[in-house]
Amino acid sequence: MLATGTPTPWTANTYPPARRSDHTDVYKSEAKGEVRVHDPYEWLEHNTDETDKWTTAQEAFTRAYLDKNPDRQILEDEIRKNTDYAKFSQPVLKDDGRWYWYYNSGLQAQSIIYRSKDGELPPLSGVEGPGGEVFFDPNLLSKDGTAALSATAFSRSGEYFAYGISRSGSDFFTIYVRSTSAPLAQIDDSRLEDEIRFVKFSSISWSHDSKGFFYQRYPERKSHGTANDDLAGTETDSDKNAMLYYHRVGTPQTEDILVYKDESNPEWFWGAEVSEVDGRYLIMSVSKDTSRKNLLWIADLQADAIGQNMRWNRIIDEYDSAYSYVANDGTLFYFLTNKDAPQYKLVSVDISAQKPEFKDVIPEDKDAHLEDVLPVANDKLITVYKRNVKDEIYIHSLDGQRFKRVAPDFVGAVSVGGRRTQPWFFATLTGFTNPGIVAKYDFTVDDEEKRWSTYRTTFLKGLKADEFEANQVWYESKDGTKVPMFIVRHKSTPLDGTAPAIQYGYGGFAISVDPFFSAAMLTVLQRYGGVLAVPNIRGGGEFGEEWHLGAVREKKVNCFDDFIAATEYLVKNKYAAPGKVAINGGSNGGLLVAACVNRAPEGVIGAAVAEVGVLDLLKFADFTIGRAWTSDYGNPHDAHDFDFIYPISPVHNVPTDKKLPPTILLTADHDDRVVPLHSFKHAATLQHTLPHNPHPLLIRIDKKAGHGAGKSTDQRIKEAADKWGFVVQSLGLKPVTQGRL
Repeated sequence: MLATGTPTPWTANTYPPARRSDHTDVYKSEAKGEVRVHDPYEWLEHNTDETDKWTTAQEAFTRAYLDKNPDRQILEDEIRKNTDYAKFSQPVLKDDGRWYWYYNSGLQAQSIIYRSKDGELPPLSGVEGPGGEVFFDPNLLSKDGTAALSATAFSRSGEYFAYGISRSGSDFFTIYVRSTSAPLAQIDDSRLEDEIRFVKFSSISWSHDSKGFFYQRYPERKSHGTANDDLAGTETDSDKNAMLYYHRVGTPQTEDILVYKDESNPEWFWGAEVSEVDGRYLIMSVSKDTSRKNLLWIADLQADAIGQNMRWNRIIDEYDSAYSYVANDGTLFYFLTNKDAPQYKLVSVDISAQKPEFKDVIPEDKDAHLEDVLPVANDKLITVYKRNVKDEIYIHSLDGQRFKRVAPDFVGAVSVGGRRTQPWFFATLTGFTNPGIVAKYDFTVDDEEKRWSTYRTTFLKGLKADEFEANQVWYESKDGTKVPMFIVRHKSTPLDGTAPAIQYGYGGFAISVDPFFSAAMLTVLQRYGGVLAVPNIRGGGEFGEEWHLGAVREKKVNCFDDFIAATEYLVKNKYAAPGKVAINGGSNGGLLVAACVNRAPEGVIGAAVAEVGVLDLLKFADFTIGRAWTSDYGNPHDAHDFDFIYPISPVHNVPTDKKLPPTILLTADHDDRVVPLHSFKHAATLQHTLPHNPHPLLIRIDKKAGHGAGKSTDQRIKEAADKWGFVVQSLGLKPVTQGRL
């Protein structure tokens, strides 16, 4: 039975005051001509003393409510205990002849890069501890654990390690360079003097002579101060005029070589990589937004000096489809694409031909999404297919012939890694009840049946993974579309319609929600006898590009309807109790949650946790990288698009004819992806519009944190205790009495 108690007492109409201004914006509408939209909290878009006082008051108000939860600290302690287990990545053999991997002993703020002492892969199966020597410890870079690695790359000579450091969660980072003979195992000043700033949404791609690397940067911002000032991430300026540069090791950034910029297209961005084996070609993927469409240009590094005069072979010069580089043999290139293949396929093209023609190598599988293609062992391709949101691994030849399936019994999510010059690949296998297994496939083993082996297994300390189970169901959405959903529970939790539930979703940008392991969520399920439901709603990439396009622009409402239908299914089929489903999502998923709170019939949603959400759909395109999201949301400054955006924008559609469930918005002061003003304005709007709502409408504002990446382990644990504690106290949940606690 569901153990319920009394929700934390709530006194309505006691919110901190927020000034309402007369500010009005004018938009063009295809249906109505000019539309004037009152924006009374426009002042919250600006970093002023008034905004600071409001956020301080809101944070204190929310904290006072959260601290009334008698289970709050107990829950944090449980989550911390259950998070305290060793986590690690796949090992990678770098060109200095050593193996490298990430390792976190459990509660360290950031994971540490370790390495082997020589070229032998350490046998770590069943071994406790990191298993090697410290190579790079980012925890030495800040006292509070908020300096994080955001990009890394080793030079081909094995001599240098270039790494990007982000502070307090900002998307901006600064690149530094160290010699691989000078590990960061203690606080020192042994890195080189190179300091490359204003880098954002960029990889680091070394030229094969190891003299330098390519990267993307934005124009200088005086507001950032020095690289150590921790000011990046607090502004809202639009990200424009990205430039591709080449940095030579040992020179100041002022001498970096401009490779490409386009002032006529200030919102485009440039992703560059050097061809893997021969190092001869620079492949540039050009994007104008987050749609699965890009241009593809290739330059010959042997034919031209690096710089603006490089000649580009514009293989794809129209925004029609997505193309990503896989491999090349001389001028014969292989690309993963969705061109005439919404589930993706592998194609080849000879770029030296007068009229390059694309040929199918691995044709589209209509029933499975080709997610990844990894070249290894010279002439082998490792493919990862997503079939009904379960990953499958296959081995193909370079001409597309499928040899075999690897690990056919595994159910969950797969990440593969390896290099074409090496005769093996590694795979990380995870799932809702599997915290992580690293396996190795070695082509040098003669017995084909023994090539696949477990390299390292994650061992939990608090939770027992085998006490939980995950199943998949299919339900029908509002328009009849069948949608899959995973349901996770402790095996002792009854399926009799009495359990509380967490329902997590995303639904956008062709991003799939794969099976994932969350110690915090499983702690909540175990302690309060709940279930976790993860519907794979439209807008994601689970079933290829058509599934994504099924919930963009005019069809965006489909992902909201899919999510609400999932909640109704859980209750109807007795997975969850009526009014006890707490919905949760972040970023685009924060929009999902806020929109569903507005749209769902009263009583369907039990509680709502909307994290770093895009909540003002009329203004999102005006700040930082928001303009890139118009491919999914539409452009509010376009008269046609305005007419389908305005009716679903959470800030502008708070209902007045129903009670809203307990709702908490989460944001952070250094979020320069979805700037915190979205949550500020929505919180102020909710509290003004519904001051007498019988349930709390709150906002939690994190300090020295961003959109999510780079958060320290301690920050994540405290945030989890706050948000799930909010659900517990607002729904009146009590710990179950089974002996497993």
